[in-house]
Amino acid sequence: MSRAFAGMSGVSVVLRHLLAASTPQSRPEVAAACNVSRPTVFSAIARLEDLGFVARTGQRSGVPGRSAALYEVPAGAGRVAGIDIGGVNLRVEVCDVRGERLAGARRLTVPEGGASVVRQAGDLLAETLAEADTRTAAAATVTDADADTEIDAGSSPLLAVGVSVPGIVDTASGLVEFAWNVGQGEPYDFQSGLASAINAPVLLENNVNLAAIGEQWRGAAQALNTFVVIAVGAGVGAGIVHNGALLRGAHGAAGEVAFFPFDGVRRRGSSAPDHAGAVALLRQAQARSGWRGGPPDDVAELFDRAAEGEEPALAVVEDECRRVGHIIAAVCVVIDPEAVILTGGVGGNDLLIERASDFAAQVAPVPPPVVRSRFGERASLVGAVAMAVRHAQDGLLTRLETLEAQA
Repeated sequence: MSRAFAGMSGVSVVLRHLLAASTPQSRPEVAAACNVSRPTVFSAIARLEDLGFVARTGQRSGVPGRSAALYEVPAGAGRVAGIDIGGVNLRVEVCDVRGERLAGARRLTVPEGGASVVRQAGDLLAETLAEADTRTAAAATVTDADADTEIDAGSSPLLAVGVSVPGIVDTASGLVEFAWNVGQGEPYDFQSGLASAINAPVLLENNVNLAAIGEQWRGAAQALNTFVVIAVGAGVGAGIVHNGALLRGAHGAAGEVAFFPFDGVRRRGSSAPDHAGAVALLRQAQARSGWRGGPPDDVAELFDRAAEGEEPALAVVEDECRRVGHIIAAVCVVIDPEAVILTGGVGGNDLLIERASDFAAQVAPVPPPVVRSRFGERASLVGAVAMAVRHAQDGLLTRLETLEAQA
């Protein structure tokens, strides 16, 4: 048995492998991947089928030799969901327990405070779960003729919900501070509100921390051990992974780069927009003169007009690139990352990535590569799903081990 699976029973090894697999697997493929004997795998899969953790989904044909039966964790084993509460958009995604998407939805966020956002998130999750039920039921009517098990879509439980929120998150209490982007000026208990609306474990985390987890899971940081994700959207924040683990700090405030005192002292209780975010950029654009036909209405237009050479846009964008470059350099002095990943509605802009990297290279002792997020504005949602998947899979493995101990 490989070192990665040391100490685990054969059935647990096989289930963990199938949970991580993106496609159905044959028993010989499982044996080779897990470095476990074929008899052990054959016996483990039979046991997992009996318990409902694994189902045969068809045959692999068109290759030399006998057709091989294929197995995977069935839809009925459970589902997870991710919720991303952003200042502009509220996103929800429902996935199977492996993290494969079943349904998703997006709405404009109602930024009227924590209670209104919690209600909106609960309603949108319920709608998305219903859509996932409909799609899964439709797909189940087109099952492979060789499959032994047809899954009842309606029986698939919701095992965990990962939630991305703006602000500093106390993961023990669910209290969130500085959620200004959704109209919540005072600390608010998002955890209790969401838990009362959702019949599943609710896992709460800062949005940019989850962007980092998403990039680590399936994005631009899969090969990295120490990296930083800097999200520049309505505001700005950083998610830090050091030696493979998320760095939250003593109070969950690690990466709150919006508090960097660019223009003097940034006071803790100030509800002013972040200096490097979209809200501040548009405010700065409004304060400038010399626009052709008036200042831009949104950040995309601001960057487009800068690319066209319009002088006020060039000045505002250059200032923004300098600020983000200095954020990168400041983080590098402390963390020394292998790479910095930029994301968000502003952060994914080509001009910002190029110029911010240039400014950082002028200051940082060891300038890292600055790259674009694989997921862009969806990075926090992907991280929320990843957190829910990890929780759900750990729960399935624990339940399996309990059943095995009782057998």
